[in-house]
Amino acid sequence: MFGETYLRLAALVSILIASAHGYIVKDGNCSLVSAGIPVVTNFDLQKYLGRWYEIERYEQDFLRDLECVTVEYKDNVENATIELKTKGYSTEKEAYASFTGTARVYDPLGKPPGGKLIVNYGIKSSNESNYWIVDTDYTRFSIVYTCMQIDGSESVIEGYWMLSRTPELTEELQITEKLEFLKNTYFIPSHVRSTNQTESLCRKEPEKQPVPAALILPPLP
Repeated sequence: MFGETYLRLAALVSILIASAHGYIVKDGNCSLVSAGIPVVTNFDLQKYLGRWYEIERYEQDFLRDLECVTVEYKDNVENATIELKTKGYSTEKEAYASFTGTARVYDPLGKPPGGKLIVNYGIKSSNESNYWIVDTDYTRFSIVYTCMQIDGSESVIEGYWMLSRTPELTEELQITEKLEFLKNTYFIPSHVRSTNQTESLCRKEPEKQPVPAALILPPLP
């Protein structure tokens, strides 16, 4: 009885903390809350691979206050997964932080294939989240939606990202109007925060100093 009560209280605290920090928390499961979210059909994973720059997002715990965020997708042929490397700059610590996860296609035999992935940033299955490509043209923009169940509760945390192939989003009117429509229709604009991608802040990450070569001394006479 005590254990069950504790789990409920812990879940409630998690929800309250998430809400206070601007997370999007909803009652239900991911199948329920994501029912109306569109997803790309005829998704071409190979075209999607590579580096993307984050333009805006719902704040997330692992990205808390990070700017200059990028995400890079790499195909891992050996185990049929996709490697995701997310990197961002902490202005408070004046240092970069990076996170690596793996993704797999939700329905690899789907015809036509859809842009639904499952992403895991940890070992436990509870660290998995839906990772849907809502819309993309592969060369200029992408909208990503995620949903993850909160452990020990009947609530989920949602994620939203707008990505670009360059640090600045294209100003092409047809694309910007489409992106605004998607954001206003399926997401909550008041909870979206912009990501600083200015060159002055997103300076090149310092390279590691090379290890000096070993000095081989001649044998003693």
